[in-house]
Amino acid sequence: MTSETSRLDQAARRGWTWLNRPLRPLEALAGWLLAIAAFVGVVALFGGVTEGDAAVGIYSTWAIAHGQLACAYPPAVYYHVPPVARPYTSITPFYPLFSGLFAALFRIGHAVAFPTTAQLGAHCTNAYDAMYRWSVASSSALRTMRLGYLSGAVVLGGVVALLRAADRGRRLVEPVTMLAVATAAPVVACLLEFYHPQDLVAMGLSLAALAAALRGRWVWAGLFIGLAITTHQYALLVAAPLLVVAPPARRWWFVGATALAGIAVDLPFLIATSGRAFRAVVIGSGFTPSLGGTVLWELRLHGPVFFLATRVAPLAAALVLAWWVRERLGERVLEPLALVSLVGVSLALRLVFEENLWGYYFMALAVMLILVESVSGRLRAGVIAWLLTVTLAFDPLPAGFQTNSKIWVIYARLDLPKIVVGIVALYVVIGFVRRQRHWFWLAWTVFAAFAFVRYPVLDTFARHQWPIWLWQLLLVSSGLALVATPLWQRIRAQAPPADASGPSENGLASQPSAA
Repeated sequence: MTSETSRLDQAARRGWTWLNRPLRPLEALAGWLLAIAAFVGVVALFGGVTEGDAAVGIYSTWAIAHGQLACAYPPAVYYHVPPVARPYTSITPFYPLFSGLFAALFRIGHAVAFPTTAQLGAHCTNAYDAMYRWSVASSSALRTMRLGYLSGAVVLGGVVALLRAADRGRRLVEPVTMLAVATAAPVVACLLEFYHPQDLVAMGLSLAALAAALRGRWVWAGLFIGLAITTHQYALLVAAPLLVVAPPARRWWFVGATALAGIAVDLPFLIATSGRAFRAVVIGSGFTPSLGGTVLWELRLHGPVFFLATRVAPLAAALVLAWWVRERLGERVLEPLALVSLVGVSLALRLVFEENLWGYYFMALAVMLILVESVSGRLRAGVIAWLLTVTLAFDPLPAGFQTNSKIWVIYARLDLPKIVVGIVALYVVIGFVRRQRHWFWLAWTVFAAFAFVRYPVLDTFARHQWPIWLWQLLLVSSGLALVATPLWQRIRAQAPPADASGPSENGLASQPSAA
C-alpha cells in the first residue's frame, strides 16, 4: 500500500511539473480559444441554450437595447403572452445591461420596428405584450438567448485573472484549468438546464475581485464585486469575506468602490422605472415559487424566520467565518490558497441554507474547487468524484424544452449514469489487473451503481430519484469539506505547538520546528 501511494505521489509530481511549464503568448491565446470553444461546443452539442427562465431577463434586455429604459422593468401585466414566456420575477440590472449592449451592437431584431412608447403603454402596462409580439415577428428570442454564450468568456476571464494573481497563470495549468471550468457540468447547466447566464457573469466578476484583492488593488476589487452584486446577489458571499480580510487602511476604499459600482448600475434603473426596479435591485430572482425539498424547506419555516434563515444566516456565517480565519492567520489570510479556500467555503454556505437545489446552483462551488486544486498544485480524487456525483445527481442535459430538445439527448440522459459508472469501473478493473488497488474508486463505483443506475430487471427507467434533502446533505457537506481542507490545514500549520510559550513578535503563533 505504501509503495502504491509513493508511485501515485511521484506520478502526481511529474504531472504538476509538466503543468508548470511556461506558456508562450500564442499558446495562451490558443488555450483561451480552446476553452471558449469547449464551453460553446458542449452547450451547442446538447441542444443549445434553453428557454427555461429566459423570460426573467430577456424583456429587460430588449428594452435596454432599444433605448426604452423606462420599460426595462414593466409592471407584471400579461394578456397575450404564453406561460413559458411570462417572467415570474426579474433579475438584477447588470446582466440585462450587459446583454442589451450586445443585442444593440449585433442589431438583433432591428429588421422589425420595436414598439413605440405609445405601444408600450402608459407606465409600460402593455410592455410585455408588445415586446412579445415584436419578438415573434422579428425572431429575436433565440438569438438574444444565444448572447448567454458570452457569459462563458466572462467566467473564464475571471479564472485567468485569479490564476495570474496567484502566480499560477501563464503556465500550462492555466488552459487546463480553463478547460476544466468550461466543461464542468454545473457550469454548462447555467445555459442547458435553465437559462441563468447572469450566474456565470457574477462568478467571473467575483473572481476578478478576488484577483484584484490578491494584488492589493482594493478599489478595483470593490468595483468588480459591486458589479457582481448587481448581477446576482450571491456575490455578497464573496464580498463578506473580502470586507473582513481587507487591510484596515484599504477597507473603506473597498466599501466605497463597491457602493459606487452598485449605484452607477442600479440608480438609473430605479429613476427611469419610477421605482419598479426596486425589487429586482434588492432581491433579484430570489423568493419566487419553488419546488423546495431541501433540509430548510422541510423545516416548514415561514415569514421573517424564513428570510433570516435563507438570506441573513449564510451572510452572517460568512462574516463570522472570515473573522475567525483572520484572527488565526492574520495577514496570511491574503495568501492565494487561503483566500480562495475561504471564499469557496463562503459560497458553499449558500447551498447549506437554500430552499431550492438545482444543478446550476453548484456552479460557484464547482469553480472554486477546481481553482483550489490549480492554486494548490494538486488534484484530489475526492474533487473528481464530487464533480462526477453532482453531474449524475443533477443531470445538466436538457429535459426537452422547445428551444433545445433533441431526441438523442433524451436517450443520453438515460444512459449517462451507465456510461460514467462503466468508465470508472473499467479503470478500477485495469488497476486491479496491474496490482494497483484503487479502493476509493471501487467504493465510488459501488455507490454510483446503486444510486444512479437502474436495471431492466428492476425498472425500465434509468434514474433512481433520491430526495433533494439527502443529496443536499451528501453533496454540500462533502463539497464544503473539500474546499475547506486547504484552509483548515493552513490554520493548523499556523497553530502554536503544545509547549509554545506564547505568540511571536509579529503577533503570529510560533511554528513548530521541522524536526
